Amino acid sequence: MAFKLDKPNFHNSDQSKERVDEVIQSINLLQKPLDDGVVAEANNDGSMYVDDDIDLHSQEGKGAIAHEQVHHDQMERGDLDYDDDFVYWKGTVYPRKNMNEGSEGLAWEKEAYEKEEDVFDRMFTKRK
Repeated sequence: MAFKLDKPNFHNSDQSKERVDEVIQSINLLQKPLDDGVVAEANNDGSMYVDDDIDLHSQEGKGAIAHEQVHHDQMERGDLDYDDDFVYWKGTVYPRKNMNEGSEGLAWEKEAYEKEEDVFDRMFTKRK
């Protein structure tokens, strides 16, 4: 699932480069060129792509990882799946042909945008 991300405005306290590196090493993440305007993609094989112009240690990079992790959580629950032609969300089939992927109006994206800050904190904030 590809998406376009506005710069996140998450708080940055208690985050360290080491913690970000730890998270990055724990997930199947690949940086590569993505389509114009696409920051990241969650793949249904459990991997994640982040555009190679994005600094993974930046707020934008960490926000993209958190957002895509929400999609992985949705896929693991069985709520979200996709193929080349369709997105499957909670039993409803949505054609991808004219879909504005990443739009906050899509149910799975709405949930991802709502949960990304909590996931961001869970992933990148040091445990005390």
